[in-house]
Amino acid sequence: MENTTVKRKWANWKFIAFIIVLIAIFVKFFVLRDRDENAPVTVELDLPKVAFRSKQEVEAVLGKGKLDSYYKDEVAGCEKCPKMTYREGKIEITYINEIADQIQLNKLSDYDFEDRVVLGILNLKEDIKPNVDEDQLKRWDNYEKYSQISAFGSGNDIEYILIKAKTE
Repeated sequence: MENTTVKRKWANWKFIAFIIVLIAIFVKFFVLRDRDENAPVTVELDLPKVAFRSKQEVEAVLGKGKLDSYYKDEVAGCEKCPKMTYREGKIEITYINEIADQIQLNKLSDYDFEDRVVLGILNLKEDIKPNVDEDQLKRWDNYEKYSQISAFGSGNDIEYILIKAKTE
């Protein structure tokens, strides 16, 4: 009698182990995304060639821009600063004191919301951990010579990136 109970318990444990293995396989193939940590990242904006530059210098890099609107910020000392769009609205640049100061990259949903991807899109080489790393926000304060770099996510993808070159 006792022998059948041991066999029954052993069969229950084998069944539980089998279920756990099936769950692990499901998670591996259907939940977790494969990410290659060494995969090259496409540079969308060569930030060192654009930030702190005049309109003419930016147009030499990005092509002709289109005036979108005017920006007003009393803290930055900006009364009527031009906001230009480049590459069909993918890049928006606000010129404060005649330099490219606030830069926004849009339409980035093809990229993963990861530190190295965000910095790679901007052609920044130094892999520094962000000061703020939340579900939908990664922010670097005083990254190299830039005041602030913020990446906003939507799920596992990047929604847009905002760079403040000089202003706070």
